[in-house]
Amino acid sequence: MPTLDELLLEKFKVRTRAVENPKVTSLGTTATLVLANNPNRLGWVIVNLSSNVIYLGFANDVSSSKGVRLAANRGFASRIWDEDFHPTGWAVWGIASGAGSAIYSYEIISY
Repeated sequence: MPTLDELLLEKFKVRTRAVENPKVTSLGTTATLVLANNPNRLGWVIVNLSSNVIYLGFANDVSSSKGVRLAANRGFASRIWDEDFHPTGWAVWGIASGAGSAIYSYEIISY
């Protein structure tokens, strides 16, 4: 029986590793870099753990009128290279409707 690493290598043709919360674990009312630009990123997931609404975007001007809305209490967004293409590796910025808004994130990196 193949190992998980072997199955991932077969699917993606590169070795991969997961990185939890690579930049931040909470957002406030000022735009914050959540994931840095990384052309070696194959996928990511960001989960809103707070009771506030969070918005994600690909630039530091993310706002409630320019971004993807993550609902309070477990709203999430994800990207994977073979469905979402280049934006999977782009920087991701976030802003929240209130201070101290907890998030959980991970990214899958090729190496």
